[in-house]
Amino acid sequence: MTLTSAVQTLVLGAGRAFPLLDTRSLRTLFPEDDDDAFHAGLRRLVGIGLLERIARGTYLNRAAPHLGAAGVGAVAQHLRPDQLVYLSGESVLAEVGSISQVPMRAIIATTGTRGTYSTPYGDIEFTHTSRSVAEILRRTTYDERWGMRVAEPRLAYEDLQRLRRNLHLVDADVHAQVLAEWLSEREDA
Repeated sequence: MTLTSAVQTLVLGAGRAFPLLDTRSLRTLFPEDDDDAFHAGLRRLVGIGLLERIARGTYLNRAAPHLGAAGVGAVAQHLRPDQLVYLSGESVLAEVGSISQVPMRAIIATTGTRGTYSTPYGDIEFTHTSRSVAEILRRTTYDERWGMRVAEPRLAYEDLQRLRRNLHLVDADVHAQVLAEWLSEREDA
C-alpha cells in the first residue's frame, strides 16, 4: 500500500466511514498488497499517525470523525466483538452521584476476558462477569452517549462488590437515595 493509496482510501474514500479497523478490514480495503507490502504499509501509517494502534490487530482511523464519548462503546465492542459489554462499577456510580470521584478509566463488564487498554477515548478496563445474557439485558439499558449498554445503579454496585474494590468510595446515603429515585422512575415508566 502506497501512502497515496492509503490517503485516498482512509482520508478521502470509503475507509473514512470506519473509525475503527481491524487487520481483516484493512486487508479488505487494500486487497492488492502481498503480506510484506501490507504490513510495511501498516507500520508506515501508524508511524505517520494516520492509524493509531489500540490493541493487537485493532487500529483507530485518525481521519474518521471523532466519536466522542460513544467512542468508548465502539472500542469496547470492537475489542470484544463476540461478547456482551456494558458500562458498570465506578463509572456508572460516579455518573449517578453515588461516588463523588471521577474514575480515571471506563469500567466495562464483559462476558469475555479481562484486560486494560489505553485509547484516544480514554483508558478502558474490562472486568469479566459470569452473569447470564438474560440478566445483563434485563439489568442494563442502551445509552447513546456511551454507544453501549449501561448497568442500572444496583447492578453497578453489585459488580463493584464482586470486584471487592473501591467500596469505600460509595456514599451509602447518597447511593440509597439514587436507588430510591431510580426505582421510583422505573415504576412510573
